[in-house]
Amino acid sequence: MMPHRSYRRVSPEVRQAAVAQVIALTGKLRSESEACRVVADQIGVHTNSVRNWVRAAEGPGVERMDALALRRKVTLLQQQLAAAAEMNRTLVETLNDASRGV
Repeated sequence: MMPHRSYRRVSPEVRQAAVAQVIALTGKLRSESEACRVVADQIGVHTNSVRNWVRAAEGPGVERMDALALRRKVTLLQQQLAAAAEMNRTLVETLNDASRGV
């Protein structure tokens, strides 16, 4: 017979704080998985619980988005890419002008 597992309830506030901490740690540690593991150990829950909270906070993944939502996402990303490319062109021009002493 399998032992009965009891799951501890975690408040929404603790979940939000855990997600925020994972996001903050992800850049400092090797991976998001490691950040989830660290946070899970700190609050005494399973790593997969923290990982699930992070995924839920990210919103629906691409695989679950409908065609219209995907088109909107692609359009937004294209706009962001165009803005970044324009910013890069401006920076290159500024650097070139500065190097020529203009």
